[in-house]
Amino acid sequence: MGTSMLGLRVRLDQMGRFMEGVLGADKYRQYLEHLAKTHPDAEPMSEREFWIDYTNWQEHNPQGRCC
Repeated sequence: MGTSMLGLRVRLDQMGRFMEGVLGADKYRQYLEHLAKTHPDAEPMSEREFWIDYTNWQEHNPQGRCC
């Protein structure tokens, strides 16, 4: 792979991570990182369980959001 293609790949990866952050898609990854640091012995929720818990929390704790 040429240098310019490698640079393009790096930029696309950075753009993807940025968009995940903007859209909130990285919340589960952040949860796993936080849990590993603060509660290393705890069993993490599955991704499905996490999103159910997160949306339930949002419903019970409304904050300013667009939708």
